[in-house]
Order: sequence, then C-alpha cells, then structure tokens
Amino acid sequence: AHATKKYNPSEIKAIGIAYQMHGLVLTGKNKNSLRNSIIWCDSRAIPFGEKAFKKIGEKKCLTHLLNSPGNFTAAKLAWVKKNEPEVYKQIDKIMLPGDFLALQLTGDSTTSISALSEGVFWDFKKDRLSNDVFNYFGFEESFIPPIKNVFDWHGALLKSVAEDLQLTAGITVSYKAGDQPNNALSLNVFEPGELAATAGTSGVIYAVTDELQYDKQSRVNSFAHVNYLPGRKRIGVLLCINGAGILNRWIKNNIGNLTYEEMNRLSSEIPKGSEGLQVLPFGNGAERMLKNKIMGVQINNLDLNLHTKAHLLRAAQEGIAFAFRYGFDIM
Repeated sequence: AHATKKYNPSEIKAIGIAYQMHGLVLTGKNKNSLRNSIIWCDSRAIPFGEKAFKKIGEKKCLTHLLNSPGNFTAAKLAWVKKNEPEVYKQIDKIMLPGDFLALQLTGDSTTSISALSEGVFWDFKKDRLSNDVFNYFGFEESFIPPIKNVFDWHGALLKSVAEDLQLTAGITVSYKAGDQPNNALSLNVFEPGELAATAGTSGVIYAVTDELQYDKQSRVNSFAHVNYLPGRKRIGVLLCINGAGILNRWIKNNIGNLTYEEMNRLSSEIPKGSEGLQVLPFGNGAERMLKNKIMGVQINNLDLNLHTKAHLLRAAQEGIAFAFRYGFDIM
C-alpha cells in the first residue's frame, strides 16, 4: 500500500494486533523464541488436555475454566514440558501469538484475560490465573507476562522497528485480540445476544453472553470477549469448525485446477443434496465439536456411474454449510 501511496505511514498513531488464537510461543530471558510456535490446529496435545480434564475434575473445569483444557495452549505447554524438557527449562515467558508480535514491536511482554482464557489458563469464578491448571501441570505463574485489558497500553513502538516500517517511533500498541473476538469486534458484536459468523480456513459462529456459560461436553467453547472486565462479564461463546474453507481450497488445488468462480458455477448446476453424495469437511486436525476427534474428510455414497467432479464440488460446499448448521444446533 505504501508503494502505491495509498496512505502516509507518518499519520498512523497507534497499532492494533489481531492474531491466530490458541497458539503457543515460548521466549527465553533474551526475549527470543525458544522453538517454533505450536499453532491452533496442531493436535499433539489432546491426550494432555483430556487427562487434565479428568484429573482436575470435569465439573470444576467447566464451571471455572468454562472449557475442557482440550487441545488449547495450556495443554500444548504440557506437551513441551513432557517432550522437550530442555526447552521448557529455558522458558522465561509464555505467550499467545499476538503477545509475541507486540513484544517484537515494543520490547515489552504483556497479555490479557482474553488471551489467557483462550489458552485455558484463566479461572472465571475467581477472576485470576487458574490454580488448578498451574498446579496440575506444574507450571510457574511467573511464565505469564503482565496482564492488561485488551484496549490498554501494551508498549511503545521501538525506534529500530519504526525505521524498518517507516512509522513514527513511540506510537502505542493499544489493542491485541485473537482473530475471532476481533472479527466479532469488527462486526460490532459486543453485547449479550449479538452474534457473528465468519468462515475462512476454519469456520466460526461467535455469540456474546453475560453469563458464565459452558457446554458440558466442551464442544462449544467460552472465552473472555475483547470488552470483558471482572465486574462486567462479556463471554464470547465460540463454535469452531477446523475444516471449513480449507476443504474448498484443497479441492481447488487438487481437482481440476479451477477458479472459485468456476467451482461455484459447476456446483450450481447440481441439484440440492448432490444426488446422494456426501462430503464431511472434518480434515484439519481435532474437531472440538466432535469431542476432539480427528475424523479426516469423509466422502460417502460415491456412485461411480452417477457422480461427477461437479457433484463433488457441490457436496463439499454443502458439507461445510451443514457443519455450521450442526454446530449451531449444539450452540
């Protein structure tokens, strides 16, 4: 954009960060990353989260954490502790991806209740770091950076970074939120009863409530929304389908070298229901709404004498749409 002179970098007065949720970044005393981030859909930590759910107690997890530890950030950290003890010993701070981006911009480590809740580190009943999670996994609370509100001051832009980006040194990083709370914010979804639906690689329905609500089976997850304050509960209830648009993209890249417009045109020529062909889109890691099962994409009722490429395109899109509907019914 700068190359085409669509804006003047010197006019930027503050920086906000929207980031991929649930990832784990580990930094050492020198503030450098100790290993590659473990991203949201990486399923290696599921056994750690499932065991914690049972040991801490399912009712206690759901009423205090509003979730099972599942495949979230705390469980990913437990995986590192068990499998990479030499890395774990070097940890000074743990953070979500947006916290790490802010650290690179400002040199300051901070986090928020919203970020900690999406990592399943936060006790909503006590409004503090979860003693249960930290004691069970044996984590140090000192791993957690200073906790600020999402819209607080999170640091000032370093001179060296400002020069690289052609920005003004000292402007503030004043907002950090995970992608789905941020999407809700961008759609003006703040108050109880308001809802946002978005789809990309994954698909999400996100609704706001002022009650500490949870799903007994932890298929739908509850996190602190961007405007959450201890005295003013705003909980984002999130249904996530890991395998949504990524299925449409996989078909585009691997079957027929079509554009999305061509895919839509071919799909529209096939009747609703794809003449019995069914494609379920769960092929991007553990699916929360299916109790963290790794299902893979399912193609059912394929008739080699009837179904064509166009049927497959239509069935995949129908599968994505009905995965949303199935999740909405759970919600």
